[in-house]
Amino acid sequence: MTSDIFDLETIARWRKVEWRECLLGGVGIYGTRWPGHQAVARFMFEAASFCGVLGEMKYAGYNVVGERRTRSIKPESFPRLLRSELKGAVNATGVLFVGEHPAPGIEGSFAYVGGEANGSRRVVRTLHGPKPAEGEPYYPLRADFIFPLTNDPADTASELFRMAAELLDAEYGYYFVRDELCFPGGYVGGFSAPLDYKALEDRDAAEIGGWADFVRGPLWTGPWPKLRDLYEVNLLSERHTARPVEGLGYLAEWIEARPGRGRLTDIGKGRLLWTLTDAELFNTRPLLNEAGLLVSCYERVYRNLQVKPSA
Repeated sequence: MTSDIFDLETIARWRKVEWRECLLGGVGIYGTRWPGHQAVARFMFEAASFCGVLGEMKYAGYNVVGERRTRSIKPESFPRLLRSELKGAVNATGVLFVGEHPAPGIEGSFAYVGGEANGSRRVVRTLHGPKPAEGEPYYPLRADFIFPLTNDPADTASELFRMAAELLDAEYGYYFVRDELCFPGGYVGGFSAPLDYKALEDRDAAEIGGWADFVRGPLWTGPWPKLRDLYEVNLLSERHTARPVEGLGYLAEWIEARPGRGRLTDIGKGRLLWTLTDAELFNTRPLLNEAGLLVSCYERVYRNLQVKPSA
């Protein structure tokens, strides 16, 4: 259930700090087109409401082309952003909506929740639909949302993916779990936690930075886009299922061909949710990695692995 690969108690001793586990859930979301700041703001607002953290939002803002810094707005003004009532945000290509969730026992006694979304100038080719005219820029979507773990965090992630598919036309996504010490908000954005246990820090930084570079370059190119890794909940689109993967065939057919490869749920618009148990992840990840479908496949902690994995 977790993307954390660290012995955090060892790191805490190394840093000479008292550590108490504080796990947070998160979703990474990607698409080939920036859907507009209104749609993104609506997603952030509805996600915060669904996750029960709307009243905890303390930081909000937006980015416009040509400016490096985020233009801050009051959290209570955020609904104006989704209604397109802020004149300065007409051409916004970034949205921020972040809060502080009470977390007694950890440093600061709160954990950051909420998310941000960005669109950057980069030309990408589509597998379906019209291709960009010569010189016409696309604005790919990269978004995240961090939330407190509930009794059914995978269900929470699944609902966020349904929202993202409907509101953002999202085409790929994954649900991850990281400890607050490991900076969950940076996992999608390309920033690793400032950990001091060198070997583990380097491995985490390599995975996070490598994926960030991949997103900026070849994510949507090639016969089929690669997955960052395989997670408990994954959002797939026709981009992942319309063409055969070398060595596997058509991905959706491969998943359904044998028990133990997870379940597919059609959520409309050509989007599928691929959900797996820890035992299924343990057995399936190496097969996808061998087929070249995963960008990374580092050692992972499987907390819910209650059955012996098959050989």
